[in-house]
Amino acid sequence: MKRIAFKQLISLIALTIIFSVNVDAQKKKNGTSIPANLSGQARECYQAAVNGDDKAQLMLGYCYQEGEGAPKDQAMAIYWYQQAAEKGNVIAQYNMGDIYDQGNGVAQNFTMAAFWYRKAAEQGDALAQCCLGNCYYNGDGLGIDYNQAAYWFRKAAAQGNALGQRCLGICYDEGNGVSQDHKIAAEWYEKAAIQGDPVAQLNLGLSYAEGQGVKKDKKKAIEWLSKAAAQGEEDAKQALKELGK
Repeated sequence: MKRIAFKQLISLIALTIIFSVNVDAQKKKNGTSIPANLSGQARECYQAAVNGDDKAQLMLGYCYQEGEGAPKDQAMAIYWYQQAAEKGNVIAQYNMGDIYDQGNGVAQNFTMAAFWYRKAAEQGDALAQCCLGNCYYNGDGLGIDYNQAAYWFRKAAAQGNALGQRCLGICYDEGNGVSQDHKIAAEWYEKAAIQGDPVAQLNLGLSYAEGQGVKKDKKKAIEWLSKAAAQGEEDAKQALKELGK
């Protein structure tokens, strides 16, 4: 039986990007002392963050979250992420969604998670689109709406995002939000499987083992199941045993 997996793989880390802090922006603000417990990039971006630079705020949030050049402090991380998110920084918006989704430093709140995922998704962030689709698929913070789930998964899949491709394949396999079509499901699984998505590899292997949407092919089934098993997919290991491999 194919794995219908979203939640455990959806919360991938997309914390920050490399950027150069605008030194001129740092100099505009006078009289703001840099905390003595900051060093490295946290120290370098502090003034720019205080001055309202969203990339610097994102980086400072990351520094506090990871304890890199700053004391590890999730509350401070959230503060700076939210500052950046409210300015429209797409990575910070995704991070805020993930923080509420996981209850990381805040009370778990799927409604707020969906709110921030939507902000980033509407700006075209593929991972946020997957997460928003997941909210609709599972009814986390939103009413279950398979049409909307498939819509957002397709947005991500069209950008080449492996998770979006796999999730769209699941929608086609189950007939949720789209007309059930095992052939199209297998096509999306393959796109994601080639990129290394282990659940897509599992589902594609099972498609070949069962002859569902593709011609039954034990050799190809073993090939894809082996790839998934190598990444630790226990269901793939079990399927290989059942195939006598």
